[in-house]
Amino acid sequence: MNFIKWADARSFVSVRSFVLYITVWMTWQAFAWAAVFATTTDKAGSDVAVIIAAVTAPISVLQGFVFKVYAESRK
Repeated sequence: MNFIKWADARSFVSVRSFVLYITVWMTWQAFAWAAVFATTTDKAGSDVAVIIAAVTAPISVLQGFVFKVYAESRK
């Protein structure tokens, strides 16, 4: 945690940008998993939709929050 504070104070690394990039990567990974799961599972359509929503919805909410914080920090 001290490194993050140090890097942010010295503008060595944009911590907010780093968090945004990691969140975008996590979102991409979740939706890539969802595509593979949807094409390879033997479950019914509605079951697949519920499972995919359960996995991707929290990550989408997290990305929205992180983007909001990032955009507000740029003002």
